[in-house]
Amino acid sequence: MATTKQISMLVRQFLIHSWIIAFIAATFLSACTSISSLTGEETPTPVPIDTDNVPSLVTATGVVAPVQWSQLSFYTPGTVEEVLVDKGNQVTAGQTLVRLRGREELQANIAAAQFEVISAQTTIDDLYDNAERTQIDALRSISTAADIVRDAQYQLDNYIVPQEHANLEPIEAFDTMRGRLDEARQAFEPYKYYSSGNDRRQELKEDLDEAQADYNVAVKRLEYEYELRVAKAKLDEARNDYDILKQGPRPEDLAVAQARLENAKAALTAAEAALGDLELSATFNGTISELNVRVGEWVTPGQPILVLANLLDLRIETTDLNEIDAARVHAGDAVIVTFDALPDAQVNGTVESIAPKASPGTGVNYTAVVIMDEWPESLRWGMTAFVDIEVQD
Repeated sequence: MATTKQISMLVRQFLIHSWIIAFIAATFLSACTSISSLTGEETPTPVPIDTDNVPSLVTATGVVAPVQWSQLSFYTPGTVEEVLVDKGNQVTAGQTLVRLRGREELQANIAAAQFEVISAQTTIDDLYDNAERTQIDALRSISTAADIVRDAQYQLDNYIVPQEHANLEPIEAFDTMRGRLDEARQAFEPYKYYSSGNDRRQELKEDLDEAQADYNVAVKRLEYEYELRVAKAKLDEARNDYDILKQGPRPEDLAVAQARLENAKAALTAAEAALGDLELSATFNGTISELNVRVGEWVTPGQPILVLANLLDLRIETTDLNEIDAARVHAGDAVIVTFDALPDAQVNGTVESIAPKASPGTGVNYTAVVIMDEWPESLRWGMTAFVDIEVQD
Protein backbone atom coordinates (compact mmCIF):
# COMPACT_ATOMS: atom_id res chain seq x y z
CA MET A 1 0.00 0.00 0.00
CA ALA A 2 1.32 3.46 -0.90
CA THR A 3 2.61 5.76 1.86
CA THR A 4 1.47 9.36 2.32
CA LYS A 5 4.66 10.66 0.76
CA GLN A 6 4.03 8.53 -2.30
CA ILE A 7 0.45 9.76 -2.46
CA SER A 8 1.66 13.36 -2.27
CA MET A 9 4.04 12.74 -5.19
CA LEU A 10 1.22 11.16 -7.17
CA VAL A 11 -0.96 14.22 -6.46
CA ARG A 12 1.77 16.53 -7.72
CA GLN A 13 2.29 14.37 -10.84
CA PHE A 14 -1.47 14.36 -11.38
CA LEU A 15 -1.56 18.17 -11.22
CA ILE A 16 1.32 18.43 -13.72
CA HIS A 17 -0.36 15.95 -16.05
CA SER A 18 -3.62 17.88 -15.68
CA TRP A 19 -1.90 21.09 -16.78
CA ILE A 20 -0.37 19.29 -19.81
CA ILE A 21 -3.74 17.81 -20.74
CA ALA A 22 -5.32 21.24 -20.36
CA PHE A 23 -2.70 22.74 -22.66
CA ILE A 24 -3.27 20.03 -25.30
CA ALA A 25 -7.02 20.47 -24.99
CA ALA A 26 -6.67 24.22 -25.47
CA THR A 27 -4.52 23.67 -28.56
CA PHE A 28 -7.00 21.17 -29.88
CA LEU A 29 -9.89 23.54 -29.37
CA SER A 30 -7.97 26.28 -31.13
CA ALA A 31 -7.49 24.02 -34.07
CA CYS A 32 -11.14 23.13 -34.01
CA THR A 33 -12.00 26.81 -34.04
CA SER A 34 -9.95 27.28 -37.19
CA ILE A 35 -11.68 24.33 -38.82
CA SER A 36 -15.04 25.60 -37.70
CA SER A 37 -14.33 28.95 -39.26
CA LEU A 38 -13.77 27.18 -42.56
CA THR A 39 -16.90 25.09 -42.22
CA GLY A 40 -18.94 27.91 -40.69
CA GLU A 41 -19.72 25.99 -37.46
CA GLU A 42 -19.53 27.75 -34.01
CA THR A 43 -16.76 26.49 -31.69
CA PRO A 44 -17.36 26.52 -27.88
CA THR A 45 -15.14 28.82 -25.74
CA PRO A 46 -12.69 26.82 -23.50
CA VAL A 47 -12.81 27.34 -19.68
CA PRO A 48 -9.41 28.53 -18.30
CA ILE A 49 -7.77 26.54 -15.46
CA ASP A 50 -6.78 28.63 -12.37
CA THR A 51 -3.38 27.28 -11.33
CA ASP A 52 -2.56 30.20 -8.96
CA ASN A 53 -4.85 28.92 -6.17
CA VAL A 54 -3.38 25.40 -6.05
CA PRO A 55 -1.70 25.22 -2.58
CA SER A 56 1.96 24.26 -2.11
CA LEU A 57 2.69 21.38 0.24
CA VAL A 58 5.51 20.78 2.73
CA THR A 59 5.76 17.12 3.66
CA ALA A 60 7.45 15.85 6.82
CA THR A 61 7.57 12.81 9.05
CA GLY A 62 6.55 13.05 12.69
CA VAL A 63 5.85 11.06 15.80
CA VAL A 64 2.74 10.90 17.99
CA ALA A 65 3.39 12.26 21.50
CA PRO A 66 1.32 13.38 24.50
CA VAL A 67 0.83 17.08 25.04
CA GLN A 68 1.70 16.50 28.73
CA TRP A 69 4.13 13.89 30.02
CA SER A 70 6.75 13.75 32.74
CA GLN A 71 9.65 11.54 33.86
CA LEU A 72 9.47 11.25 37.66
CA SER A 73 12.34 10.60 40.11
CA PHE A 74 13.10 10.79 43.84
CA TYR A 75 14.85 13.71 45.58
CA THR A 76 16.50 11.42 48.13
CA PRO A 77 18.33 8.07 47.90
CA GLY A 78 16.87 4.95 49.41
CA THR A 79 15.57 1.40 49.01
CA VAL A 80 12.22 0.83 47.32
CA GLU A 81 9.72 -0.50 49.87
CA GLU A 82 6.53 -0.47 47.79
CA VAL A 83 5.59 -0.11 44.14
CA LEU A 84 1.90 0.77 44.21
CA VAL A 85 1.20 0.88 40.46
CA ASP A 86 1.77 -1.15 37.33
CA LYS A 87 2.57 -0.08 33.80
CA GLY A 88 -0.60 1.06 32.07
CA ASN A 89 -2.43 2.05 35.28
CA GLN A 90 -4.52 5.22 35.27
CA VAL A 91 -3.59 7.48 38.21
CA THR A 92 -4.77 10.81 39.61
CA ALA A 93 -2.80 13.85 40.69
CA GLY A 94 -1.37 13.41 44.21
CA GLN A 95 -1.68 9.61 44.19
CA THR A 96 1.32 7.82 45.76
CA LEU A 97 3.07 5.65 43.16
CA VAL A 98 6.32 4.39 44.77
CA ARG A 99 7.49 4.51 48.39
CA LEU A 100 10.97 4.18 49.96
CA ARG A 101 11.88 2.65 53.32
CA GLY A 102 12.40 4.73 56.49
CA ARG A 103 8.92 6.07 57.14
CA GLU A 104 8.75 4.88 60.79
CA GLU A 105 11.69 6.98 61.98
CA LEU A 106 10.47 10.07 60.15
CA GLN A 107 6.95 9.62 61.50
CA ALA A 108 8.43 9.54 65.01
CA ASN A 109 10.29 12.79 64.23
CA ILE A 110 7.05 14.33 63.03
CA ALA A 111 5.25 13.29 66.21
CA ALA A 112 8.00 14.79 68.37
CA ALA A 113 7.95 18.03 66.35
CA GLN A 114 4.15 18.22 66.62
CA PHE A 115 4.38 17.82 70.41
CA GLU A 116 6.97 20.61 70.57
CA VAL A 117 4.73 22.89 68.51
CA ILE A 118 1.81 22.26 70.85
CA SER A 119 4.00 22.80 73.92
CA ALA A 120 5.44 26.06 72.60
CA GLN A 121 1.99 27.33 71.66
CA THR A 122 0.70 26.41 75.13
CA THR A 123 3.50 28.47 76.69
CA ILE A 124 2.47 31.50 74.63
CA ASP A 125 -1.18 30.99 75.54
CA ASP A 126 -0.26 30.72 79.22
CA LEU A 127 1.68 33.98 79.04
CA TYR A 128 -1.44 35.77 77.83
CA ASP A 129 -3.78 33.88 80.15
CA ASN A 130 -1.58 34.64 83.17
CA ALA A 131 -1.03 38.29 82.25
CA GLU A 132 -3.71 39.55 84.66
CA ARG A 133 -2.41 37.43 87.52
CA THR A 134 1.10 38.64 86.77
CA GLN A 135 -0.12 42.24 86.92
CA ILE A 136 -1.63 41.56 90.35
CA ASP A 137 1.69 40.09 91.50
CA ALA A 138 3.45 43.19 90.19
CA LEU A 139 1.09 45.43 92.21
CA ARG A 140 1.83 43.33 95.28
CA SER A 141 5.56 43.80 94.67
CA ILE A 142 5.02 47.57 94.47
CA SER A 143 3.13 47.54 97.75
CA THR A 144 5.80 45.48 99.50
CA ALA A 145 8.61 47.66 98.17
CA ALA A 146 6.75 50.82 99.23
CA ASP A 147 6.43 49.49 102.79
CA ILE A 148 10.16 48.81 102.91
CA VAL A 149 10.93 52.29 101.61
CA ARG A 150 8.65 53.81 104.21
CA ASP A 151 10.26 51.87 107.09
CA ALA A 152 13.79 52.58 105.88
CA GLN A 153 13.02 56.29 105.52
CA TYR A 154 11.47 56.33 109.00
CA GLN A 155 14.55 54.72 110.53
CA LEU A 156 16.86 57.15 108.79
CA ASP A 157 14.76 60.20 109.65
CA ASN A 158 14.57 59.25 113.32
CA TYR A 159 18.17 58.28 113.73
CA ILE A 160 20.05 60.71 116.01
CA VAL A 161 23.10 61.92 114.20
CA PRO A 162 25.93 63.46 116.31
CA GLN A 163 26.51 67.18 115.81
CA GLU A 164 29.86 66.62 114.13
CA HIS A 165 28.10 64.38 111.52
CA ALA A 166 25.35 66.80 110.70
CA ASN A 167 27.07 68.55 107.81
CA LEU A 168 28.55 65.38 106.36
CA GLU A 169 27.08 62.93 103.86
CA PRO A 170 26.75 59.39 105.23
CA ILE A 171 29.76 58.12 103.31
CA GLU A 172 31.81 61.20 104.31
CA ALA A 173 30.87 60.70 107.97
CA PHE A 174 31.85 57.04 107.69
CA ASP A 175 35.27 57.87 106.23
CA THR A 176 35.89 60.64 108.81
CA MET A 177 34.89 58.53 111.81
CA ARG A 178 36.91 55.60 110.60
CA GLY A 179 39.98 57.85 110.31
CA ARG A 180 39.49 59.18 113.86
CA LEU A 181 38.99 55.63 115.16
CA ASP A 182 42.25 54.52 113.54
CA GLU A 183 44.08 57.47 115.08
CA ALA A 184 42.63 56.80 118.55
CA ARG A 185 43.51 53.12 118.32
CA GLN A 186 47.08 53.92 117.30
CA ALA A 187 47.38 56.40 120.18
CA PHE A 188 46.05 53.87 122.69
CA GLU A 189 48.14 50.99 121.37
CA PRO A 190 51.31 51.79 123.40
CA TYR A 191 49.28 52.06 126.62
CA LYS A 192 46.81 49.21 126.30
CA TYR A 193 48.89 46.96 128.61
CA TYR A 194 49.33 49.63 131.25
CA SER A 195 47.47 49.44 134.50
CA SER A 196 43.88 50.61 134.37
CA GLY A 197 44.78 53.12 137.03
CA ASN A 198 47.23 54.90 134.72
CA ASP A 199 45.87 58.36 133.97
CA ARG A 200 47.27 58.57 130.44
CA ARG A 201 45.93 55.15 129.62
CA GLN A 202 42.54 56.11 131.02
CA GLU A 203 42.47 59.31 128.95
CA LEU A 204 43.40 57.53 125.69
CA LYS A 205 40.92 54.76 126.45
CA GLU A 206 38.12 57.30 126.76
CA ASP A 207 39.17 58.88 123.45
CA LEU A 208 39.14 55.42 121.82
CA ASP A 209 35.70 54.60 123.21
CA GLU A 210 34.32 57.91 121.97
CA ALA A 211 35.85 57.40 118.51
CA GLN A 212 34.41 53.87 118.41
CA ALA A 213 30.97 55.18 119.34
CA ASP A 214 31.13 57.86 116.62
CA TYR A 215 32.24 55.24 114.10
CA ASN A 216 29.37 52.95 115.09
CA VAL A 217 26.93 55.81 114.56
CA ALA A 218 28.38 56.47 111.09
CA VAL A 219 28.13 52.77 110.18
CA LYS A 220 24.53 52.57 111.35
CA ARG A 221 23.61 55.69 109.44
CA LEU A 222 25.26 54.20 106.34
CA GLU A 223 23.27 50.98 106.79
CA TYR A 224 20.01 52.92 106.99
CA GLU A 225 20.98 54.94 103.91
CA TYR A 226 21.84 51.75 102.03
CA GLU A 227 18.57 50.06 103.03
CA LEU A 228 16.63 53.12 101.88
CA ARG A 229 18.35 53.25 98.50
CA VAL A 230 17.90 49.51 97.93
CA ALA A 231 14.24 49.79 98.89
CA LYS A 232 13.73 52.71 96.49
CA ALA A 233 15.47 50.81 93.67
CA LYS A 234 13.21 47.79 94.23
CA LEU A 235 10.18 50.05 94.26
CA ASP A 236 11.23 51.62 90.95
CA GLU A 237 11.82 48.15 89.48
CA ALA A 238 8.41 46.96 90.64
CA ARG A 239 6.73 50.01 89.13
CA ASN A 240 8.59 49.50 85.84
CA ASP A 241 7.56 45.84 85.75
CA TYR A 242 3.95 46.80 86.30
CA ASP A 243 4.04 49.38 83.52
CA ILE A 244 5.35 46.70 81.15
CA LEU A 245 2.91 44.02 82.29
CA LYS A 246 -0.04 46.36 81.78
CA GLN A 247 0.52 45.86 78.03
CA GLY A 248 0.43 42.05 78.29
CA PRO A 249 3.15 39.41 78.80
CA ARG A 250 6.75 40.47 79.22
CA PRO A 251 8.24 41.12 75.76
CA GLU A 252 11.36 39.10 76.55
CA ASP A 253 9.30 36.12 77.76
CA LEU A 254 7.04 36.37 74.74
CA ALA A 255 10.03 36.63 72.38
CA VAL A 256 11.59 33.45 73.82
CA ALA A 257 8.30 31.56 73.59
CA GLN A 258 7.67 32.79 70.04
CA ALA A 259 11.18 31.78 68.96
CA ARG A 260 10.63 28.35 70.44
CA LEU A 261 7.35 28.01 68.52
CA GLU A 262 8.92 29.07 65.22
CA ASN A 263 11.78 26.61 65.72
CA ALA A 264 9.30 23.82 66.45
CA LYS A 265 7.29 24.66 63.33
CA ALA A 266 10.45 24.64 61.21
CA ALA A 267 11.43 21.25 62.62
CA LEU A 268 7.94 19.92 61.85
CA THR A 269 8.07 21.24 58.28
CA ALA A 270 11.48 19.65 57.75
CA ALA A 271 10.31 16.31 59.15
CA GLU A 272 7.19 16.34 56.97
CA ALA A 273 9.24 17.23 53.90
CA ALA A 274 11.66 14.39 54.63
CA LEU A 275 8.72 11.99 54.88
CA GLY A 276 7.28 13.37 51.65
CA ASP A 277 10.61 12.75 49.92
CA LEU A 278 10.14 9.03 50.57
CA GLU A 279 7.02 9.00 48.40
CA LEU A 280 6.79 9.54 44.66
CA SER A 281 3.39 10.95 43.72
CA ALA A 282 1.61 11.68 40.46
CA THR A 283 1.90 15.32 39.44
CA PHE A 284 -1.19 15.18 37.20
CA ASN A 285 -3.87 12.78 36.01
CA GLY A 286 -2.41 10.31 33.54
CA THR A 287 -1.20 6.84 32.64
CA ILE A 288 1.91 5.01 33.86
CA SER A 289 3.70 4.60 30.53
CA GLU A 290 7.06 3.31 31.84
CA LEU A 291 8.03 1.71 35.16
CA ASN A 292 11.73 1.21 35.87
CA VAL A 293 11.99 -0.04 39.49
CA ARG A 294 11.14 -3.06 41.64
CA VAL A 295 10.78 -3.58 45.38
CA GLY A 296 14.16 -3.84 47.12
CA GLU A 297 16.11 -1.84 44.55
CA TRP A 298 18.33 1.07 45.58
CA VAL A 299 17.53 4.37 43.86
CA THR A 300 19.48 7.60 43.69
CA PRO A 301 18.29 11.21 43.37
CA GLY A 302 17.35 12.04 39.79
CA GLN A 303 17.23 8.39 38.67
CA PRO A 304 14.29 7.90 36.25
CA ILE A 305 11.65 5.88 38.11
CA LEU A 306 8.63 6.06 35.82
CA VAL A 307 7.04 8.03 33.00
CA LEU A 308 3.60 9.58 33.52
CA ALA A 309 1.67 10.78 30.49
CA ASN A 310 -1.76 12.17 29.68
CA LEU A 311 -2.64 9.87 26.75
CA LEU A 312 -6.03 11.53 26.31
CA ASP A 313 -4.44 14.54 24.63
CA LEU A 314 -2.04 13.72 21.76
CA ARG A 315 -0.22 15.78 19.16
CA ILE A 316 2.29 15.33 16.34
CA GLU A 317 5.93 16.43 16.58
CA THR A 318 7.88 16.47 13.31
CA THR A 319 11.28 14.80 13.16
CA ASP A 320 12.68 15.74 9.72
CA LEU A 321 11.37 19.20 8.84
CA ASN A 322 14.47 20.68 7.20
CA GLU A 323 15.49 24.31 7.46
CA ILE A 324 14.29 25.21 3.93
CA ASP A 325 10.81 23.85 4.54
CA ALA A 326 10.74 25.19 8.12
CA ALA A 327 11.18 28.70 6.77
CA ARG A 328 7.99 28.25 4.73
CA VAL A 329 5.86 26.88 7.59
CA HIS A 330 3.99 29.17 9.99
CA ALA A 331 1.79 28.66 13.01
CA GLY A 332 -1.81 28.31 11.90
CA ASP A 333 -1.04 26.49 8.62
CA ALA A 334 -3.50 23.71 7.79
CA VAL A 335 -2.21 20.14 7.94
CA ILE A 336 -3.37 16.72 6.73
CA VAL A 337 -2.03 13.86 8.88
CA THR A 338 -1.79 10.16 7.98
CA PHE A 339 -0.25 7.23 9.82
CA ASP A 340 1.79 4.17 8.85
CA ALA A 341 0.02 2.01 11.43
CA LEU A 342 -3.46 3.26 10.47
CA PRO A 343 -3.53 3.40 6.65
CA ASP A 344 -7.27 4.13 6.49
CA ALA A 345 -7.05 7.08 8.90
CA GLN A 346 -6.62 10.68 7.79
CA VAL A 347 -7.15 13.65 10.08
CA ASN A 348 -6.94 17.40 9.74
CA GLY A 349 -4.85 19.56 11.98
CA THR A 350 -3.08 22.87 12.46
CA VAL A 351 0.53 23.87 13.03
CA GLU A 352 0.65 25.12 16.63
CA SER A 353 4.31 26.14 16.82
CA ILE A 354 7.77 25.70 15.31
CA ALA A 355 10.88 25.29 17.48
CA PRO A 356 13.07 28.41 17.53
CA LYS A 357 16.20 26.20 17.54
CA ALA A 358 17.21 23.24 15.41
CA SER A 359 16.88 19.78 16.97
CA PRO A 360 20.09 17.95 17.90
CA GLY A 361 21.23 15.18 15.59
CA THR A 362 22.21 14.73 11.98
CA GLY A 363 21.18 17.52 9.65
CA VAL A 364 19.40 20.77 10.41
CA ASN A 365 15.83 19.93 11.33
CA TYR A 366 13.20 21.84 13.30
CA THR A 367 10.37 20.41 15.34
CA ALA A 368 6.93 21.60 14.31
CA VAL A 369 4.06 20.80 16.66
CA VAL A 370 0.78 19.85 15.00
CA ILE A 371 -2.50 19.81 16.90
CA MET A 372 -5.05 17.38 15.45
CA ASP A 373 -8.73 18.24 15.20
CA GLU A 374 -9.41 14.66 16.28
CA TRP A 375 -7.44 11.44 16.41
CA PRO A 376 -8.20 7.80 15.66
CA GLU A 377 -9.13 5.59 18.59
CA SER A 378 -6.20 3.22 17.99
CA LEU A 379 -3.58 5.99 17.89
CA ARG A 380 -0.68 5.41 20.30
CA TRP A 381 2.26 7.39 21.65
CA GLY A 382 5.29 6.85 19.42
CA MET A 383 3.47 5.93 16.20
CA THR A 384 4.86 7.36 12.97
CA ALA A 385 2.86 10.12 11.31
CA PHE A 386 3.15 11.94 7.98
CA VAL A 387 2.10 15.54 7.72
CA ASP A 388 1.27 17.53 4.58
CA ILE A 389 1.39 21.20 5.50
CA GLU A 390 -0.31 23.67 3.19
CA VAL A 391 1.95 26.71 2.85
CA GLN A 392 1.58 29.92 0.90
CA ASP A 393 4.66 30.67 -1.17
